[in-house]
Amino acid sequence: MIPFSKPAPAPAGRIRENRVRLRRRPKPSDPRSWNLMLASAGTSVPIRMAVESPGLLTAAVEDLQWCLEMKELQARRPHRWQHAAMAEWVADLDRLEEQRRRIAEIAAEALSML
Repeated sequence: MIPFSKPAPAPAGRIRENRVRLRRRPKPSDPRSWNLMLASAGTSVPIRMAVESPGLLTAAVEDLQWCLEMKELQARRPHRWQHAAMAEWVADLDRLEEQRRRIAEIAAEALSML
């Protein structure tokens, strides 16, 4: 038997009397539950800030749209040998990358104003 090179990760819960209790959803008092992840900008913002700032709210809505379009684009990726379809797919990917940059700029501007 070969030993593992890394130790096992700690469980995501409390260990009590040889029992592991896992929490699937953060409690409302947990600060992680207050954040909204903007995947296109690669940052998270507190929910209250997003609700109070029109710029962050716009970025959050556009980020959701971007995420859905990105999933749809990845689901319809053509094979390498389908050159015309691949060129169209890459053009759509470039368009989404430009949209991602714009959303990140909106989020950065809105965060700097707060």
